[in-house]
Amino acid sequence: MIATTRTDSTSLGQRLRQAREAAGLTQNDIAGHFGIKRVSVTQWEADTTRPDMERLPELAGLLKTDVAWLLDASGAAPVPIVREPKPRASRTPIIPGDELVGGRDLPIYAAAMGGEGHMIVTFEAIDWVKRPAVLQNVRGGYGILVGGESMIPAYWPGDTALVNPHLQPARDSDAVFFHTPPKERGDEEAIIKRLVGMNDREWTLEQYRPAKTFTESRVDWPICHRVVGKYNAR
Repeated sequence: MIATTRTDSTSLGQRLRQAREAAGLTQNDIAGHFGIKRVSVTQWEADTTRPDMERLPELAGLLKTDVAWLLDASGAAPVPIVREPKPRASRTPIIPGDELVGGRDLPIYAAAMGGEGHMIVTFEAIDWVKRPAVLQNVRGGYGILVGGESMIPAYWPGDTALVNPHLQPARDSDAVFFHTPPKERGDEEAIIKRLVGMNDREWTLEQYRPAKTFTESRVDWPICHRVVGKYNAR
C-alpha cells in the first residue's frame, strides 16, 4: 500500500529509517540481507555514510519503496504495513493467589492513555495489594494498571503489570520506559513494550496490536523498568 506525497526536506537517512519501519524490518534484517554489519545500517540512517548507489535498487525493493523516493522524496512514500497480531501465549507470568506474600504494601498506579499510544502514569497509588513472591522485599516495586490495546494479548486493558525497577534491561522481556525517573505523586509519560534488542543508542521494541517492531532513542527514553509478572483482570 502506498500514499503519494510531495517532495520534502528529509534526508536520505531519515527516509531509509522511515521506509524500514514502514516495512516492519529491523536494522539487523537489512544488515543480514546485504551481509554487512548492523552498524553500517545505523550509519546510513544517521547520514554518517550512504549506501552504495548500486545497492539502492535492491534496497528500495527490500523496503517496498522506489529509488526516486529514497533519493529525493519524489513520488510515492511507503506507509506502514498493517499486520494482524499473531496468536501467542503470554510470556509474562500471571501471578496466582498462592504466591502472594506479606501485607498489602504494593502500590498500584493508574495509567491514562496519551498520544501515540503512550501512557500517562500518575504516581499516586490508587490501591495497595499483597506482593507476589517475585517482588518480596523489593524496594520501590510497583504495579501499573494497563490501558490501551497495543500489547494484547500479553496485556489486556485492566491487567496490572508488576514492575521491579532495579533489574537490568534484558532482551526478550517486557519493560516500562520513562523519559525521566518516576517521582512520588508526579505524572510521567511511559510506554510498555517487549524489549527485543538494544545497543548504546537505541531500544528495539515490539508491540502486538498493530504488530510492529520499532526503535526508540535511549536519550529520549533512558529509564527502563523490568516487568516481572502481572495480575490478570480477565
